[in-house]
Amino acid sequence: MTIDTAPLIAKAHAQAEAAARAAAVTIRELTEPKDHAAAAEIFTRVWALEPGQSLMPTGLMRVMAYEGCYIAGVYDDTCGDRLIGAATAFLASDVEPRGGIHLHSHITGMLPEANGRHAGFALKLHQRAWALSRGLRRVTWTFDPLVRANAYFNMAKLGADATAYLVDFYGDMPDGVNVGQGSDRLLMSWALDSARTDVAANGTRIEPQIEPQNEESLLSANKVLLSGIAPGVMPDSGPPPDFGGPLLCATPAAIQTLRRNAPELARSWRFALRGALTGAMGRGYRITGFTRSGWYLLEQHEENERR
Repeated sequence: MTIDTAPLIAKAHAQAEAAARAAAVTIRELTEPKDHAAAAEIFTRVWALEPGQSLMPTGLMRVMAYEGCYIAGVYDDTCGDRLIGAATAFLASDVEPRGGIHLHSHITGMLPEANGRHAGFALKLHQRAWALSRGLRRVTWTFDPLVRANAYFNMAKLGADATAYLVDFYGDMPDGVNVGQGSDRLLMSWALDSARTDVAANGTRIEPQIEPQNEESLLSANKVLLSGIAPGVMPDSGPPPDFGGPLLCATPAAIQTLRRNAPELARSWRFALRGALTGAMGRGYRITGFTRSGWYLLEQHEENERR
């Protein structure tokens, strides 16, 4: 039986266009070398690279765009159509045999001028509509699990799932953001055609059921893998948690500030979070959400068949 995907694709484009209007941006594919050079400069600024360093060389973006990969720019409608963000993504094959093809979003960078406007949300919805139009049903990407804002954005705003913890995924990274801090990442999987994603694309946050009414009960019932959520506090694993049922795991309030001002404290958070999450996931837990106040929620796999 052939399923008509045209209504889904049309709705995804409409949701993306509405988000772009709300953010006062225009998002379009980048096809010319001069545009790829401008995108490369965005990445250089966001990751505080030294002269001669490059996360995405212009020539590579040119080839990727020519071969049909996703290279897009975010233009500010309020100040003369100026580029303030960019994203790159490429086709990838699922690890499982006969798993199919999906889109892997490799780098997304937004200048400070985009802060508070939800331009990143508009960009992801543009990427979703682009992928659906090409018969793709899933987008993956990685992000640093210590960055609280990104965790909330990925899980609550987009409705994506955290599927794996990748230890030191990129090895040593010499850029100005990650240098000396390791490169652990969470792998995200975004089901583009799910009801959950559709709800998120309409602007509804996918909040964990636990927040806020049950959070305190978990905190007082030895259900915490890692605490220390206040600014500047050392991570504290405390006594072994009572495994069974949902668990909470803290994140630092401002990891970027810690990396600048207290790099050893930031590294302590890296190792503490790594141990907490990989330990629980090794026991059959999975990350099922992220709260506004900065906690990962983990639940046992068999108790969390959400689809």
